[in-house]
Amino acid sequence: MNQQDTLENGLASRVAAAFGGLDVVTPGAGELPANIDEAERIEDDIISRLGPIGAYKLGATIAQVRATLGLPRPFFGPTPVSRIFPDGADIPAPVARQRGVESEYAFRLARDLTEADIALDAAGLCAAIASVHAALEVPGSRFSGLGAHGGFALVADAGAVGSLVIGGGQPLGDPARLVDAPVVLEIEGQDPVRGGGAVIDGGPFGPLLSFVRGALARGYALRAGMVVVSGSCTGYVEVPLGRRATAHFPALGTSASLRFAGTGR
Repeated sequence: MNQQDTLENGLASRVAAAFGGLDVVTPGAGELPANIDEAERIEDDIISRLGPIGAYKLGATIAQVRATLGLPRPFFGPTPVSRIFPDGADIPAPVARQRGVESEYAFRLARDLTEADIALDAAGLCAAIASVHAALEVPGSRFSGLGAHGGFALVADAGAVGSLVIGGGQPLGDPARLVDAPVVLEIEGQDPVRGGGAVIDGGPFGPLLSFVRGALARGYALRAGMVVVSGSCTGYVEVPLGRRATAHFPALGTSASLRFAGTGR
């Protein structure tokens, strides 16, 4: 093992150890990744220590966000089963280091995807999706804050995985219908935040094909019943402790909601 491998392993070990609590990880000299490939190696090491995966969140699926973070491509965060909550959940403090939410479409797989599906086209991927759901993502960082050390560190930090709330859904149908559909995020005591899927590159379904190819190439399992959330339709919005956040998806006729419980930091 060379010096760089040792540094990457050390950071991965500390981030994984902090995943279930509120300790803040401060990267040491030379530990932060210099490029996205190094960042993904650290992320893979962390994820291998966290237990079974139940979902995947996609990040930086908007060109402006990638430019801001200095990332050459979108990334993904494999999300442990323990971090997936039902609609209406109270999210406990150790899971919500940062209390911000993003409104996202979640696509549930109808079947296992394997190495043979690396060559899948868009029509084939549509056929492999059982349903599309309302979802709220709570991004999370084990560092002092989201993006505190730049884009590559964000990827290395388990892909900024926090938690997911999955609401109701319906059959996918034509994914193009999601592009211009409105999405409204309501937080108790605040004005609604309005957005939609058009801000995501290619619409909500657009980033999925490259994600499938990349995840399979990196050895991740994509199994029937897993969900993939493909980027924020309303941006990152902070939610006061105890207030309920509800994301409404008129194209689906359903919503997803959560509330942050406990004291947190």
